[in-house]
Amino acid sequence: MSSLAADSALLGARAITKTSRNPASIMGAILFPLLFFALFNVTMRRIMDAQGFDYVQLLPSAIVVQAMLFAAISSAYYVAEDRLNGVLQRLRSLPIHRGAPMLGRAIGDVVRAAVSLVVLLVVGVATGMRFEAGIIWLPAYIGVALLFAVGTALAMGLLGYIAGSPDNAVSIATIPYLPLLMLSTAFVPVEDFPGWLQPFVEWQPVTAVIDALRALTGDGDITSTVAASVAWSVGLLVVCGYLGARMLRRAA
Repeated sequence: MSSLAADSALLGARAITKTSRNPASIMGAILFPLLFFALFNVTMRRIMDAQGFDYVQLLPSAIVVQAMLFAAISSAYYVAEDRLNGVLQRLRSLPIHRGAPMLGRAIGDVVRAAVSLVVLLVVGVATGMRFEAGIIWLPAYIGVALLFAVGTALAMGLLGYIAGSPDNAVSIATIPYLPLLMLSTAFVPVEDFPGWLQPFVEWQPVTAVIDALRALTGDGDITSTVAASVAWSVGLLVVCGYLGARMLRRAA
């Protein structure tokens, strides 16, 4: 009898090994978040501080969520690569849990996301971010970020099933990434968007996670924001995990 946990752990170890042998992936997990953090800090900090926003406190959480999305996009690439190389077809013929390939792939991407998270937390604290709500919320901060990474990795992994090639998978995955990030509270508050856009900005998943992370550092209500964030992430995990298991049966 196959076990989702055991099979996912085995395939997760494969995904981690594969990522560790790709220097570009490792460097991307470190350099890209640092680059975006530096660029937004230089270009936006004075503007936002002049409007009364503590950008040193707000920016790190936005870049953390961006890094989680970057890690998730790689899931689309690797799933498409496994399909192109016949790995998915091979897995379909094995007596493993049907949800394990997607979840195992997500485990590999979450490890990459964790590297980015650690780097950004160190840089954020070094440049002035503080856990004003109390350092006891640090584990919750890490948990909210990585749970979102799992959910989005499964969502992006679905795109790997339908893309014709790994490069196409990345291109397709970028389509939802950009509007979800830019039409969120990542870099500007909800009030700065046109009125007709504000409901979408306020209630979409990226905003929910960013607001939760900021609340855990002391800016906002922890209970409501974390609940919304967890609901989105668990929803993505359950729905996309189920769809991924079904799509594996049709992998060709």
